[in-house]
Amino acid sequence: MSKPETITTNYLVIETALAIYTVLEDTMLKFGETLPDDHPYKAAEQQMVRWCENYGAGGRRLQSWRLAPLIESVWAIMNQDDRDGNICWDFEFVPQFLLYCLSFTEDEDVEPVIAGAEKLRDLYYTARSRCAAFKSSKPVGSRERDQFIHDCRDEAEEQWKYADLISDHPEAVQNAFEAKEDPAAFVKALGEDLDLIDFGPWK
Repeated sequence: MSKPETITTNYLVIETALAIYTVLEDTMLKFGETLPDDHPYKAAEQQMVRWCENYGAGGRRLQSWRLAPLIESVWAIMNQDDRDGNICWDFEFVPQFLLYCLSFTEDEDVEPVIAGAEKLRDLYYTARSRCAAFKSSKPVGSRERDQFIHDCRDEAEEQWKYADLISDHPEAVQNAFEAKEDPAAFVKALGEDLDLIDFGPWK
């Protein structure tokens, strides 16, 4: 039996990998607050959730280990005052970096949206400032609500070939969520109320 490969690294990379995994695990929770619908990074947040669902715990562990050196390299060149406490490393920097600077696409490997530690640092600061200045006109969301909307969009595409039916009627969707309606039944009734055309099976 051959001896397993010895992985050499430092404790900072290991700690960063653990922080990344914690963030990705938290996205799988069915409770807790999420960004409001009009937040500039709402779509990125939802992409991260979908990615975590698609690749499971194994994918989350693998990518946490892959991404840790990159994230640590960016943190190392952050402004000294921020590293000394102005920005909390595990509760602010790591989760914000995942949201602002990484692309959670349909591919298993998560990649930075731009190459280079300095460019990623600058992107992080720009995105952080943008989010700090953002004033939402909508309430904070929840993971449960986000899942309801996702299920409704799937149903709208399946039933009416019109996924944007859901985004086009936010008040009806919110009322249905608060009433704990079944997504399929709600979408069917909404389409019928609007006299949408039933095209039948899509081929």
